[in-house]
Amino acid sequence: MATLAEDEERLRRLSAGQASLPQYLQMQGEGASAFGDILGIDTPSIDAFAAEQERILGGFQSKYPGRLLESEKPVEWWKEKAALNSMNTIAPMLGFAIGNTMKAIPTPVTKILGTAINWATAATTYNMNFADTLAEHEQAAGRELTPTEKSWAATVGMGVTYLDLIAPRRGATETSKLLTKAFGNGGVNATRDSLVKLVNTNRDKLAKQIGKGAKFGAGIVGTEMATEAGQKALQIGTSQDPGKLGTSEGLQEIGEEAIIAGPIAGAVSTPGAVGVAREQNRDLATARRLVKNYNRDLLANAPDTLDAVEGQIKLPEGKGYESEFKLLAEKGNKAIKGLIGVDVKESAQQLTSAIAFKGTDPLLKLRNKAQSGAVYQGANRILQMFQATETGTGEQGVRDNFFNLKERKSGQYLKDVINIINKYSDKKMFVGQIGKDISPEMSKYILHKIDPKRPKANLPAEFKGDTAQLASDIQTIKNKIEIVRKDMVDNGLLAESQSVEDYLTNPISKEAVKANKDKFIDLLVKSSQQAVKDKGGKVKEITKEEAAEIAEGIVNGYDPSVRIDRPDEPAFEGQTKRSFEKSRSEAWSNLDALAEAEGLSFREQNIEKVLTNYLQNAATRVASANIFGKDASKLKAELSKLNKAGQITEDEVNRAYDLYDASHNIYKKDANPNALAASKVATTVGAITHLGLATLSSLSELAWIGERAGFGNMLATLPKAFKYAIDGTRKGVSGKYIAPGESATAMATLGFNLDPRVNERLDQIFSTDTNKVLSIYFRTPLGGMLTQFTNFNRNWAAQAWMANLNHRANSIIAGDIKDIDQRRLDSELKENGLTREDFSLIANAFRGENGRVKIDITRDDVLDTVVKRETRQVAPANKKKKKKEDVREIDVTVRDLLIPWMQKVVDDVVVHPRASNKPLWMSDPRLAIFAQLKTFPVVFGNTVVKRLLRKLNPKQCTPDYGAAVGVAGAIAFAYAAVFTGEMLKDAIKGQDFEDPSFKETLDRMGLTGSVGLVFGAGRFSEGAAVGLGGTAIGAIDTLYDTLITPVWTADEDGLEDVSVGGDLVEWFAKSLDGSLGAVGVGFKPIQKLTGKDN
Repeated sequence: MATLAEDEERLRRLSAGQASLPQYLQMQGEGASAFGDILGIDTPSIDAFAAEQERILGGFQSKYPGRLLESEKPVEWWKEKAALNSMNTIAPMLGFAIGNTMKAIPTPVTKILGTAINWATAATTYNMNFADTLAEHEQAAGRELTPTEKSWAATVGMGVTYLDLIAPRRGATETSKLLTKAFGNGGVNATRDSLVKLVNTNRDKLAKQIGKGAKFGAGIVGTEMATEAGQKALQIGTSQDPGKLGTSEGLQEIGEEAIIAGPIAGAVSTPGAVGVAREQNRDLATARRLVKNYNRDLLANAPDTLDAVEGQIKLPEGKGYESEFKLLAEKGNKAIKGLIGVDVKESAQQLTSAIAFKGTDPLLKLRNKAQSGAVYQGANRILQMFQATETGTGEQGVRDNFFNLKERKSGQYLKDVINIINKYSDKKMFVGQIGKDISPEMSKYILHKIDPKRPKANLPAEFKGDTAQLASDIQTIKNKIEIVRKDMVDNGLLAESQSVEDYLTNPISKEAVKANKDKFIDLLVKSSQQAVKDKGGKVKEITKEEAAEIAEGIVNGYDPSVRIDRPDEPAFEGQTKRSFEKSRSEAWSNLDALAEAEGLSFREQNIEKVLTNYLQNAATRVASANIFGKDASKLKAELSKLNKAGQITEDEVNRAYDLYDASHNIYKKDANPNALAASKVATTVGAITHLGLATLSSLSELAWIGERAGFGNMLATLPKAFKYAIDGTRKGVSGKYIAPGESATAMATLGFNLDPRVNERLDQIFSTDTNKVLSIYFRTPLGGMLTQFTNFNRNWAAQAWMANLNHRANSIIAGDIKDIDQRRLDSELKENGLTREDFSLIANAFRGENGRVKIDITRDDVLDTVVKRETRQVAPANKKKKKKEDVREIDVTVRDLLIPWMQKVVDDVVVHPRASNKPLWMSDPRLAIFAQLKTFPVVFGNTVVKRLLRKLNPKQCTPDYGAAVGVAGAIAFAYAAVFTGEMLKDAIKGQDFEDPSFKETLDRMGLTGSVGLVFGAGRFSEGAAVGLGGTAIGAIDTLYDTLITPVWTADEDGLEDVSVGGDLVEWFAKSLDGSLGAVGVGFKPIQKLTGKDN
């Protein structure tokens, strides 16, 4: 606590700018106190407040007292007086700007709030002017005024306030108009004729813009000077000494007031001046953006031909139509290219795209440069196979892409199956699902019941449960397998008569192959050779190279047989069978006997691994066939059309194939196995030793729930969010089976948290590949329970969005949905490939007997309701094989319409790195060391930041001021969350809290994206070495500083003083403590053990 002397010293150091606020507050207190005197009311608390502000103000000592004309430094005199009186101008102008802006938001609450702010601003301005008038009259009278005289001063204050508000209200009006016009009130008229006219209008040159802004600013300055002079004259002329008005002293006071206030008002009104100056060019830039959207919509709806689309608006280019700075930059780029032959602009764009933009960026550019319906729509179909339409773009989307369909099918297939396995597994207290294990006897029994061809097994004697319930659960599993079979039939993967049970019978054990990889390869080759002899040409022999690749795929969890050919003219058929089918194919038929002869078995016996591996693979395969076509036939067909039309380059074709491989987790997986293993070890160790407090760095994620689903919906679903956390804790500490709650079921339905031991999102952020060690680590207190926090955020986002949809659906039914809400809903539906009719189907399915809609994604009975039928292409025509296009009528369920939308919203909040939203190089396992810790900021910048900018962007195609305010609120929330997280981290470390800088806070929020990485930014990184190179490179950097630098920089006589070993031990001990999470960071057990805890 500061001493009295220190406090007095601080007051003596008060600058003019610092004194401005206490002077303003003192005047507010004195004005309110004087009103109490007029009304005969005692105001002790107000008097005390005014006295305290006067005491604080006593710390200001003017360096330039006296009159302006008497000062030896008139400029410094003005600067001091302007700073001292700045709040008198800033407060009303800022208040009215905020109030007018709030009134522009199309909701009753904000309109009322805006009006209240305006009235409060006017009231405080009047109160300040009353106090100022009171001081002028008391100075003239030479005594304290009587209540009657104070009443007169209050009346004069009204006139003074009227004059005082003229300039601030004008400046505030232009400032708020700059915002409100940008976000929907009085924006550009988007008819075709108006757009054509606007884009062919010349832009204002820089000099003209400066002239407009200067004219507006000068008008504000002149108005403020005139009104301030009028205010002072009115105060003096109505005082007890009106004759002062004609004296030299009175005229100087009037002049000083004008000189002080005028320039301040001009400075404060700068945003309004900028708005006036840029109005013409801003409207023209908006028009150009709208023209691009207009042309895009024409192409999207044009006939699927190579003919140029008529009706497009041509954008004029060059001088008068584009920014002078842009033209100057292009001129410089052209000059450089002429000198050295390098197009700097194009090279920079290509480099940036490769390093930091989405892997789909080249496909997006291919689409956007299209001039015909066929090219635009073909490129767009390819693009939408990999990614959902980005939120806020206003583009027409499709319901499904590969990733969300895979997750939806995973949830549909696995949710009930995993719950059943959990029910019959042994569990341990305090380790939750991580330590669960189902007995071999129970595995064999259930597998036999599912597939009678397996060896017969009896129910374990120790089983004391309900046998009828067990039989029912086994039937549920069989029903899920039948759903898989039907999906495979619908997607051309199986004939109607085929069964999938055969593929379940004997899957391969990863552990068994890993333990005897060479023997597995050898026996698989021999099995296929024997099959060739037995069956002749009906069976294809597996080569040793193919067997080795199969073995690597089994061990590393990927399927090499999903690779597709990349011919010049794509073949649409003829791909080999998938590996989980191969395990039952003829080439594998002799494997068991050959292995048994060697005393080995490569078959999986654990039911959890049998079912989860099969169903996850099935979900991937069904999603792939549905989106890309069987053996990628749809993708190949689209690429072939573009190739034949000469509209796609070889690099763009290869990018599409690379994305396909990355999406199926096989991109560059044929690299050296030892190198891949070393990379995984390095990223694992780096993550564990550096990221024990990562959860505290992730608190800002909560802010995006409110931004995306609405803060009202976020608060309304807070109880459900906490119930999910409480239920999860109970399940974690209990050693018994606990049925999943409502929120856990909702998460599983969306395809999230199906297997608690796997967190694909965190794997991608911290390791870029599947990593079981990290999955377990981040579920424990050592890893800050980061997995649970991630799932908590996902669940809250899902619950808040369901509340959002319920509100909109019930508003539509009641007929009172607001125009802005309907517009937002229409935009959501369009971007998600849905229609108003689809939304009605969803709402009616969940409508109760009371007529109210309550969407609840835990209700499988509703989700599986067929609401319509539609045609879908299963496979394109193949002229070479004389196959016609395969088009089928399929059922569309509520699940098909709703769940992809829900998944997209959750991913908008809790970013999920995928091959489609991160740079392609980050999917290369060989570069995992360098990609570590970059994935989050890059993907966040490619998704969340872009969405926020669209909502804040005045040039967006569907302006929504309310959404922009929501973004501002979310950023403020995230900013506070970062501060909270940093305070907690410093408390755990035992350090005094230091406010993070503005840049550091933005880094932790993720808002600096990939740009911040260059400067060592990022939510989880510390410094440039870790930010740019990952934790492994950071470790190398530390070792260099610890081992090499001290020796290299020491002179010959100083080598004996170099302590390399001690520094190395300290770093190693600190890293080990870091791996113990908050406990290790806080208590430093390893550092204490080594004596390095200073």
